[in-house]
Amino acid sequence: MRPILKIRLLILFSLIFTVSSVASPLETDLWKCEEPAWSQEPALTEGVFTATITGTCWVNIQKEAGIRWLFERLQKEYQRSEKYEIHQGPFISQEGPFVIVNYDLTDKVNEEGSDLAIRQNVQLKSDEKKELIYLTSSKEIQATGTAAYLRSVSFETEVRAMSNAYRVNLQNRVEIEKPWFALSFLFKPMSASITQDKFKKAQEKLIHYLLPS
Repeated sequence: MRPILKIRLLILFSLIFTVSSVASPLETDLWKCEEPAWSQEPALTEGVFTATITGTCWVNIQKEAGIRWLFERLQKEYQRSEKYEIHQGPFISQEGPFVIVNYDLTDKVNEEGSDLAIRQNVQLKSDEKKELIYLTSSKEIQATGTAAYLRSVSFETEVRAMSNAYRVNLQNRVEIEKPWFALSFLFKPMSASITQDKFKKAQEKLIHYLLPS
């Protein structure tokens, strides 16, 4: 194996192990998350890793918060944060008891030194009382570093107010292109491990939206 190839493999694998090692189950006095499960088992087909992971969290309801409060907070985040660039929207419509808000926007992220800009369709749907559905689906991804191998990502989130807690169901689907220098038998389990870690971080971020600042 050529020296430069060995170096690239070592860099890729060290990044993966570093990211994966920080994952831990989420549980505090305010929330508890069940261990995520694969709703579509990880697969590597024609050089593309695909998987869908799902998980449920229970969050103690805070008096200051509520479904309507969360619905409005997410919209304000899109409007005010420099992290987002809105291309179109918001487009607001009504479907029975549900208010629907659609955006075409770019989410700008920097993770582990990799710049990532995900242009995505976003839909917020809520009856502003009991339920919020939050959908994102990428349409274009521009990235540097290891993130450049991300082909597509989507999230489907449902927040439902129960008697004394929020039930938060989150589903994440990813497609990751295998670098030419990565070994297939290592790339698949490592990509699965990264997907699990990123999923838990997404759960934690969403939970913090449910807790008044």
